[in-house]
Amino acid sequence: MEKKKKKISFKVALGGIISAVCLLSMFFSGFLPMLDYAIPTFAGFLMVVMIVEVDRNWAIATYVAVALLCPLITPNIQASALFIIFMGYYPILKFGLDNSRLSKFTRWLIKFLVFNVAMLLFFILFTKIFVSQDMMDGMEKFGKYAILVLWLAANFFFMLYEIALTQMIDLYVNWFRKKILRKK
Repeated sequence: MEKKKKKISFKVALGGIISAVCLLSMFFSGFLPMLDYAIPTFAGFLMVVMIVEVDRNWAIATYVAVALLCPLITPNIQASALFIIFMGYYPILKFGLDNSRLSKFTRWLIKFLVFNVAMLLFFILFTKIFVSQDMMDGMEKFGKYAILVLWLAANFFFMLYEIALTQMIDLYVNWFRKKILRKK
């Protein structure tokens, strides 16, 4: 019984620490607007720590807690929306997909589908609801192909993000846990 309580207390404590670090970094996105995309990406990666150290359900609970508090704490609406719409839950989804028995093609198809739906929602949110920010600034030189160029660039960067996230997960699991945390 005592060992089970320690496990639950560890899970709650780790979830609280990760939530606090996520929220603190998201708060700083208001002061460091040049990191609009990097900070939600970092906060999302911390969900991987929850998956590896605890499990997927606790990672989802941590994501939900941060997603609920993020709009209240984060002065940067764009970074907050990006975390909620994609960056916060995607590492959890990726971890599950990569460990599934689905074919590689099916996994990539699901990943691209989720990304494109999330980015479409993000685009609609910032062009129809938050009209004070124009996402198409600087895209005038592409004329009528501006949205297509933006969409292709976003998908290219998603591929780079996917590769980088895979390497970060591998680095955390196979190096950081073994060398720093001394866990197998």
